[in-house]
Amino acid sequence: MKPRDELRAKMLGELAERLGHEFRRPELLAEALVHPSMGNERDDSYERLEFLGDAVLGLFVTEALFAANPDKSEGELTRMRSALVSREPLAAIARRLHLPSCVQAGRGMRSAELDSDRILANLLEAVLAAVYLDGGVRAARRFVKQHVLTGKTAKTAAPSAPSDPKSRLLHATQAEGRGQPVYRLLDAHGPDHARTFLVAVEVGGVDLARGSGGSKRAAERAAAELALAALQARNDDDPPA
Repeated sequence: MKPRDELRAKMLGELAERLGHEFRRPELLAEALVHPSMGNERDDSYERLEFLGDAVLGLFVTEALFAANPDKSEGELTRMRSALVSREPLAAIARRLHLPSCVQAGRGMRSAELDSDRILANLLEAVLAAVYLDGGVRAARRFVKQHVLTGKTAKTAAPSAPSDPKSRLLHATQAEGRGQPVYRLLDAHGPDHARTFLVAVEVGGVDLARGSGGSKRAAERAAAELALAALQARNDDDPPA
């Protein structure tokens, strides 16, 4: 085995320990960590596994919430599930497991791009699919309980007051029946080493706020903070029923 391959195998072995699953087919985990930007360098990527992992994740989170919350309505269960399986919480789990350092990506991909919530959430779903294909239902259910439900009971798994501003905004808009916030990149300027991004956040087609930052993620967080303040001010101005 070449030194580079040995290093890769060691990295995947350490990741498997963090995941809590010993792979009989480590090639599944390796495939889950190949970004499509590899192009002609690799025939496989995480996309097919992500497709499967999304369904597996939804099933086991729904199963846990349904069993633990017999008094909750369908709408309440849906909101609880959304708080667990949306991009931001999944990306946070991916970062905690150090998935970004394990990804194989094309030379044109920058580390900041690989650190996006969208890509990291996709990677986590792909890794879950690899666990499912390698270890079956029991292994996948254990993965979801350990990493997605984070050791809490399913009844308290959905945080009532998330600390991340984007998560708090999602929680607030869903609680008010407004739907999910949408972030739009309006502008990016400056040299590569010191770019400034401008992002707008809207809910239901209405712009709530705009924020700027040194990365797209930072600008989205700033916009979410301003949107939360705007929603709070609007609620404070509304007369009591």
